[in-house]
Formats: sequence, structure tokens, C-alpha cells
Amino acid sequence: MLIVEFADTEERLYQQTVEWLSTKLSNAPCCLEKMQSSFSINPYTRICTTQTGNEIMMTAKEFDLLYFLFSHKGQVFSKEQLYENVWGYEPILCSSNMTSFIRKLRLKIEPDPANPQYILTVWGVGYKFNEEII
Repeated sequence: MLIVEFADTEERLYQQTVEWLSTKLSNAPCCLEKMQSSFSINPYTRICTTQTGNEIMMTAKEFDLLYFLFSHKGQVFSKEQLYENVWGYEPILCSSNMTSFIRKLRLKIEPDPANPQYILTVWGVGYKFNEEII
């Protein structure tokens, strides 16, 4: 796998590279666009930054939870499913612990934590990352 990042000013170089790769590879190249959002998540460095470049400080599990939800935008997960997927085991903790994790995460990433736009509550089911956020 080859990952190449181009600046917005390198559109011509990007087009030439895609064209060249298309003629040389047996598979078509996959193009991923880096979208602008209020924050970015880098799973390799485990760093979240705001649009202005400020790092969002969070615990390891807060990052894991945010990255899991972000990676599954639009998919609703119950608290039990989040425990199983992020912590790796069946939930033995009180369900209020997950509520607390979500609340703390919202305080760190949401512009207005009282009216979240990223991590949404699906009443009676669980939580999801807003699929409309790019």
C-alpha cells in the first residue's frame, strides 16, 4: 500500500500521479480526500487536533472511543457494543460509566457540549458519530 498526500496547490501533480498509477497498476488507485473539519484524528500518532492546530488532550480510552465512533460514522452503537468493541470485553461496568466517558469526550471536542454536533445520542439505543460531519 502506498499513501501519498498532496497539498491543495498540487492539483496538477496529483492528477499526473493518479494517471501514471492507473497505467502501471493492475488495480485502480483509491483516492481519499482529506476533508476539513473542526478537528482531525490521527490514528497513527493518536493525536487529535483542532482546525487551528491545537492538540486535544485525552486519555487513551477517550481516544479509542472517539476513533471507534469516528471510524463508523452514522452507525449506532449501544453502550454494551461500545464496551465490547473499545474495551474488548463484555460490559461489567455500570452503564453510567459510558455516559460519563461520552460526556467528558464531548467537553473536549464539541464546540457546544450542551448541543453536540459530533457524538450524537440516539435515545433508547446508544450513540453514533454524526455522518454529516466531514
